[in-house]
Amino acid sequence: MANNSTKKDKKNSTVSSSNEGNKERTAIEIKNWYNSQENITMFEKIRERLQLLNPSSTVTHTFTTFSKETLRQYMQNPLQNAKNLRNLSRYLYYRSQVYKRVINYNAGMINLNYRIITPLVNLTEKLDKEQLIKDYYETILTISNMNLSLEFFKIYVTCFREDVFYGCVYYDDTGFFILPLDPDYCKITSIYRTGDLGFDMDMSYFSQRQETLELWGEPFTSMYRAYESDTINGRYQPMPDENCVCLKVNIDDWQNPLPPYMGLFDSLINLEDLKEITAIADEQQIYKLIVATIPLIKGSNGVNDFAVDVDTAIDFYDKMFGDTETMPPYTHTALLPGLDIKDISFTHDQATDVNKVENTTKAVLNTSGGAQVLNSSSITGTTAWTGAIKADEDFALSSLLPQTQAWLNRFLSLKLSNPAKVRFLETTTYTVDNFKNSLRQDATYTMPVKIALNSLNGISELETLSMAHLEKALDLSNLFTPLKSSNTMNTGDLTGRPTSEESGNPLTDAGESSREKRDKSNG
Repeated sequence: MANNSTKKDKKNSTVSSSNEGNKERTAIEIKNWYNSQENITMFEKIRERLQLLNPSSTVTHTFTTFSKETLRQYMQNPLQNAKNLRNLSRYLYYRSQVYKRVINYNAGMINLNYRIITPLVNLTEKLDKEQLIKDYYETILTISNMNLSLEFFKIYVTCFREDVFYGCVYYDDTGFFILPLDPDYCKITSIYRTGDLGFDMDMSYFSQRQETLELWGEPFTSMYRAYESDTINGRYQPMPDENCVCLKVNIDDWQNPLPPYMGLFDSLINLEDLKEITAIADEQQIYKLIVATIPLIKGSNGVNDFAVDVDTAIDFYDKMFGDTETMPPYTHTALLPGLDIKDISFTHDQATDVNKVENTTKAVLNTSGGAQVLNSSSITGTTAWTGAIKADEDFALSSLLPQTQAWLNRFLSLKLSNPAKVRFLETTTYTVDNFKNSLRQDATYTMPVKIALNSLNGISELETLSMAHLEKALDLSNLFTPLKSSNTMNTGDLTGRPTSEESGNPLTDAGESSREKRDKSNG
């Protein structure tokens, strides 16, 4: 078996030498730069608390507004308008609270803490216990340092919003970080034997971004040099295997990156338009128009036969309403010929508008196909609730979870000489309790599920084993009263399950009739 230290030493020497030349940045430095959006912090000394933003600067994001007319144009030829539909999805994600809830709900379904890590054992050879433990420890230590749940939640949000995520992995002794890449410059071009996707990146992205190229370092500097040597055929460079991470929701159609929920765009735009109309109606509800009139002479047919001199009326009007600053908001005045002073209100049925918004929101959630629980008011009964959860769970996990598992096992095989295999459990926060009960039942038959059972509590393998050794070192079993259950009690325990002598032998008693037993008891 290959020695893992050789692979690690070579990797560390490469990193240190390149850092001396100030060409390659560590994973934590790349993460610090990306989060801060301030290049100057890239060269600061890494502190225990990372500086994410310069408080003296502000970062603003602008989005192009969209209408139903532009949407119809995009939908007439969606493949040619993939970029426009992706931008529209981003716009709706920040514009529509309903859409954001749908996206985050599906992304949050996937919990990478629920997993089983199994070392590979050759059953035809003598077991090397020390090597087995070493391989397993290196795997769980590597995964523990990767903080998968945080990094991949951001990836899943992008996938459900835009269908595809392209990223570059940075992993070294300082930490783990996945740098998101601009999808406008990336294309899916391959698939690994493990099942996850590979992509190429357009190196013309760095033609006007030389500072970014220097900051990102490898593998982009090598990819860009290859592009410079052949600008015609080398424009698209494959992302190296150890850096490549690419996930796609619609994995059945890997050539066309279209937002998974683009069928909801029309309904979402209608909902936002309806909210704006309702907001205008709310302003009209409190709007007042005060009309002051100049009376006419009774019995006169002349249009200008005013009972009060017009100039005098205007003077009094100015004294009464001339100071606009004293008028309350949404209140205006007018001077017209007439008989009296009155106010005009613009009222409407406010409850009807509220119902329209509520019903439209329900319609969007019902047609989303993957977020039924968000519209829980339409679900009645335990059976319907369980079925809705299961449908949402299958939709969220079916595509991205297997791809994540394939990528992680491939990544570990590149970093470790003999890694353990990771399998993510197909369960979510909504169904994890049932899954735990199933594992508890397996434990009664001495199935090896203890570590997996604790992973369902959100506790990693390294934490579980470390706490077990800590409890043994502190002799906690003698310091505290042991917790007992019917699964762990001895058969002779008076408070546990009765022994066969106490309860009778079911095998020998089975042949006796109830009359025979009664006769024995009577003597």
